Amino acid sequence: MLVGSLLSLALLPAAMACSPPKPRDTNSTSKYPYATAGPEDASDPATTGYFVNHVALNVNNITRSVEFYTKVFGMRKMFTYHLTEHFSITYLAHSGGGKNGTAYQTTEELIRFKNNDAGKLELVSFDVEGKDIPGPPRMTSTISHLGIIVPDIPATQARLEEFGVTIYKRVGDPFPSTGYMANPYSLGDATNLSPEEWADIQAAMGQLNMLNIFAADPDGNLLEILPLDEPNLFG
Repeated sequence: MLVGSLLSLALLPAAMACSPPKPRDTNSTSKYPYATAGPEDASDPATTGYFVNHVALNVNNITRSVEFYTKVFGMRKMFTYHLTEHFSITYLAHSGGGKNGTAYQTTEELIRFKNNDAGKLELVSFDVEGKDIPGPPRMTSTISHLGIIVPDIPATQARLEEFGVTIYKRVGDPFPSTGYMANPYSLGDATNLSPEEWADIQAAMGQLNMLNIFAADPDGNLLEILPLDEPNLFG
């Protein structure tokens, strides 16, 4: 019985490819599992140019994480941006527009097209190992935020306000010093950092994200909304 069930699940994608799934009839006697197709509605033209650029992870060991994603999944390290002694942001990407192996790109090219491609991975690291400061155990790896590129930041901000989206930081505003974004846990486990270094991080993040918006989705997941053209980190 188990083998038959597993075989049915294995054949489900092929069956779906031959026969597109239909919305479930509320009066149907269909049993789980079943699939339903999404609506055919076109996207709002005002969102033309929007796309998911990167997913950010809070990591406990940046060296281990970079080695894992580069060696196991063939990603390339683009850069590490050191905001303070213990806080860094690292970007990884696949060459060839996300198709690893289809085309080689230099590191300079990967950086130049940072906001023009999807499929990036951002690793947010608080490296406080070895500091003799009391605090709870470091957090396990988890989602930090979702990065979305938009062609017109002010227009997007107005759109978010129109839809009643919770906005933590608006375009041009300094990085928040109060509220949700001022909580170190919104970026990762900063419990072992000194107040002075956390203030340095806040200032550096404010400079780095001056043109960005930080907002929340309906479940409270953090969204970083970036312009297509952003300042060059390397001057």
